[in-house]
Amino acid sequence: MIFFLLIILFSCPRCESLLKQGEIKRVEARCKGSRDEPFFKGEIRFFEGDFDSALSYYNKVSISSHYANDAIFRILLIREIEKESLKIYANAELEISRGNLDKGIDHIREGIALGLSSGGYAGLLLAKAFREKGNLAMAAQSLLDVEELEPDGLFIPYLLKEAGLLYEEIGKYASAREIYERLCVEFPDSPIVPVVRDRMEQLPLEQ
Repeated sequence: MIFFLLIILFSCPRCESLLKQGEIKRVEARCKGSRDEPFFKGEIRFFEGDFDSALSYYNKVSISSHYANDAIFRILLIREIEKESLKIYANAELEISRGNLDKGIDHIREGIALGLSSGGYAGLLLAKAFREKGNLAMAAQSLLDVEELEPDGLFIPYLLKEAGLLYEEIGKYASAREIYERLCVEFPDSPIVPVVRDRMEQLPLEQ
């Protein structure tokens, strides 16, 4: 779930495209007066490192908005991650959006090396960067590594599921099955367990 939140689902084509490219200044001019202005203004402030201002904008996003889940994800990040850590990882996300994948990865590894909070956010960003580079195996491994960085993280079951899906995508069905089985054993009360069990039943045999 959180993995899909990170890969933001947009509805305003021009603003969405600019934001995905990291063109935050141009987004501000384009979104003015639109019904989704609070969300886009929040994104601009988030990437500028003005997290208090970003939070105020995200809190104005309507629950019926197409961007409600994305705003909630940002609110959780701002509330739960110390600002020093959040600034490094937000810079990493912006660099990744701009296509500067290696620079983004360097930022993330800098944060991890400093022992900064939120291994979950770091892992998600690494997975996104490696996916953009076409290295799905490394993307999956980045998600699996989150469990070591943040063993009690709330979203670990969802990250494991996403890692399994990546292994399915590259045809490593045995690895996907192993991850799904571990998820079901370690997190039996997770609401995604029925979905994961269903995926296991549909997995083809690896050739």
